[in-house]
Amino acid sequence: MIKGIYTAARSLEYKVKNIDVIANNLANLSTTGYKREVPFSEVINQMGDVQVKKVTSQRQGDVLQTANPLDLAITGKGFFAVKNDNGEIELTRNGRFKISDEGFLVDSSNQKVLGKNGPISMEDTMQNKDSKILVTKSGEIKIGDKTVDTLLIMNVGDSTQLVRANESNFTADGQQNFAASENDYGISQGYLEGSNTNAIEEMEAMIQLNKEYESAQKIITALDQSLGQANEIGKV
Repeated sequence: MIKGIYTAARSLEYKVKNIDVIANNLANLSTTGYKREVPFSEVINQMGDVQVKKVTSQRQGDVLQTANPLDLAITGKGFFAVKNDNGEIELTRNGRFKISDEGFLVDSSNQKVLGKNGPISMEDTMQNKDSKILVTKSGEIKIGDKTVDTLLIMNVGDSTQLVRANESNFTADGQQNFAASENDYGISQGYLEGSNTNAIEEMEAMIQLNKEYESAQKIITALDQSLGQANEIGKV
């Protein structure tokens, strides 16, 4: 009976975590490049221990037109690469970029976007504000007739195992990352990839989890009452 209470309580713990995951997905419905987290699942490792594993869905989100020449979207496989304040590379599908005061192409957190030659300098644009910015399907960046650099589009062996750095950015966490093949992706200028979260699916999952949570609570209450009655009988 005590084991039953423990099992039901553990079930409650995982359901609370799953509800938190779904709530976070819903909160990021409008976050550019956000990838939904799949609710927790139990897995057994090689030592026989039960662990909780969090997986991120890398399914393509809807691509929305913005007409901003610095908004970029990836279709297919791959990630934009940005360098954080610690000098580490983060991967993202959020292509909402801008030009920093220093003349570099940066993301919304002012992290430098990487090209094949390193951080991408857009200084020519600052010097000549009439210069037209063109980004080709392969990621080549041109200002007027001059080629500045080509976006570094990266991939990893297993994208579901990436570790979330913030809402839209990930780190490889020891996984080998490599430059994506140009046949695997295409860059769309003037577009952004939206969140891949489906509000209806998340709400349905939330309702189901709440029902399961209530059922687990009732089981714990019933078992606790039975245990209390057994203790009273034992005292007689």
